Amino acid sequence: MKNKNNYTVIVILLTALAVTACGNKGTTFNSLLLLLGGGGGGAPSSHTLPRFAYVANTADGAISAYTVDDQSGRLRHNGYIVSEYFHTFIAADPSGRFLYAPSEGDDNVSVYTINQDTGALTAGTAVAAGDGPRSVVVDPTGRFVYVSNYFSNNISVYTIDQSTGALTPGTPADSGTSPQSVTVDPTGRFAYAANFASSIISVYTINQTTGALTPGIAATADFGLQSITVDPSGRFVYAADYNSNAIMMFTIDQTTGALTAGTTVLEGNQPACVVVDPTGRFLFAANKGNDTISVCRIDQTTGALTPGTAVPSGDNPKSVVVDPSGRFVYATNSGGNTISRYTISQSTGALTFERTISAHSAPASMAMTSGVDPVAHVPKFAYAGNIFTDNIFVYTINATTGALSAGTATAAVNNPYSICVDPTGRFAYAASNSDDSISVYAIDQTTGALTPGTAVDSGDGPYSVAIDPTGRFAYAANHASDNISRYTIDTVTGALTVGSAVAAGDGPLSIIVDPSGRFAYAANFSSNTISVYSINPANGILAPGIAVPTGTNPRSIVVDPTGRFLYAANGGSDTISVYTIDQLFGGLTAGTTVAAGDAPHSVVVDPTGRFLYAANANSDTISMYRIDQTSGALIPGTAAAAGDYPYSIVVDASGRFAYAANYNDDSISVYTIDQSTGGLTANSTAGAGDAPVIITSSGVIR
Repeated sequence: MKNKNNYTVIVILLTALAVTACGNKGTTFNSLLLLLGGGGGGAPSSHTLPRFAYVANTADGAISAYTVDDQSGRLRHNGYIVSEYFHTFIAADPSGRFLYAPSEGDDNVSVYTINQDTGALTAGTAVAAGDGPRSVVVDPTGRFVYVSNYFSNNISVYTIDQSTGALTPGTPADSGTSPQSVTVDPTGRFAYAANFASSIISVYTINQTTGALTPGIAATADFGLQSITVDPSGRFVYAADYNSNAIMMFTIDQTTGALTAGTTVLEGNQPACVVVDPTGRFLFAANKGNDTISVCRIDQTTGALTPGTAVPSGDNPKSVVVDPSGRFVYATNSGGNTISRYTISQSTGALTFERTISAHSAPASMAMTSGVDPVAHVPKFAYAGNIFTDNIFVYTINATTGALSAGTATAAVNNPYSICVDPTGRFAYAASNSDDSISVYAIDQTTGALTPGTAVDSGDGPYSVAIDPTGRFAYAANHASDNISRYTIDTVTGALTVGSAVAAGDGPLSIIVDPSGRFAYAANFSSNTISVYSINPANGILAPGIAVPTGTNPRSIVVDPTGRFLYAANGGSDTISVYTIDQLFGGLTAGTTVAAGDAPHSVVVDPTGRFLYAANANSDTISMYRIDQTSGALIPGTAAAAGDYPYSIVVDASGRFAYAANYNDDSISVYTIDQSTGGLTANSTAGAGDAPVIITSSGVIR
């Protein structure tokens, strides 16, 4: 029997992204523009599967990225980018290659390139806009961008460089007073601007060569227009009247683009955003005043609206969007830092609430790209840290069966208790408990082999290392010095630069970063507490919050993929503690604690957020729980047998396989996960080094 001292295991999964790129189909969309304030109708596309989603967060300058599950509509955190400018509106071009974001505070438009393999954003050169740019829209051909300038009362016009996405300014067009929203019809012939303060909708004809706007006869509307959109057929315009709690309908003259007023519907309280589904049958509005999403059916002949039953949203919904397939609706809740997801009834348009996911601070508009191929998370490599042989075993994962094929072991520094892979899948980091250091490795993208880089100092006795979702910061929990080390990551080489440390509780064993990248948490083994930190998105500095008590000797903690719940495995009290995460400040509220097996050492949640697993070292079992999607409460299922003394449990990127590192019998147990029940079925076993205590994996998206 090996020494069962107070060792801990931190389990971390990574998905590096690689998605099949879709070619530009010209006026046939492979990206549907979904944004606050409308964003153009757009003919239904053959490219109707959602892939990536982006959210502009007005309070911290972050643009959050998500992958989208085409079957469930589930959003999965995919990092974020921090802009020097704060954005409220964003729009993607039809090819899904570029993203545009006006900044009212700096009077410019930021340009981003979308990585077709990963969905990651790279900042380009910003261009000047008018005074107070608000809404942005890309025309259906992907050649022109239009931005409404709230204070200079005009619409900026830009031509898109088809290779780089860069914008070349044209001549602005005058609008009414305080244009809040701009949209383009699906043919790309007409543009419309909703003017908040002048009670008109500006009408423009678009020059098909230059994108220039020629003003037509404005349509009379009400004071307080907030959002405008065109239905996919290009026959009707709908405008949200924020002050009158109404949705106005207009018919479009197919020759001139002129608008004829139809019937106004009183609906919701302070509607801030209005959007039409891709079939043109349903309209949805985000009501900021009463925290609801309105549902209306559209008469296919006249465009008239018939209100349905509104559904609750989160706090202060700023925008509502429909995914490219027309099956899901999303609402960004600015007051609660969340995004709500709904399923659309294809017969009535009624919305069924599914779940929420965390966002950054004050989420506003959303843009979504689509394509022929869905996003699939596929496992690729796995790594096991062996503390008695001081090495890391490298495995290739069979994406079909989950089986592990061992590659070349990599020598490590003493006692590699934690291994973490960065979000790009290019670098790995290992905590050396004996050497008080963090080792750095470059990952061979073909074999998964590790090439050592330069190790850096940590605090005393590091037991855990974690990477933030942007891949810019690393953190290490130092058990003997009771603090958390911070590092800045060179995103080109993976090298670590040591930053300032922050105090933790007594004997921290585990450090994690929540999926949004806003908060970090540390499990303190000796003081039986969980430390709470807010992360500065600009420099990664941790600001301590209020620590909370947990069970006895917490060894491992995990945040669910939605960022709403935290779970702690308490090795000394044989329990799993449940917490709800405050989305504003990251604070923890305790829920109901549940029993685990004997000495739970590691805890993990699957990528769908439906199942939780705990490795119980003394009982040689893996506990399984179903997660209540509303409260985060755990519902026990059937435990599975493990090897001798399972120290670590991890779920792969696809959510189909689980792996347990068995400390006493030097093996890795492989399980297949039942996608309906979460139950584990023993699959195969792989050999490991002497005393494996950590198993982690990486993957790709394609």
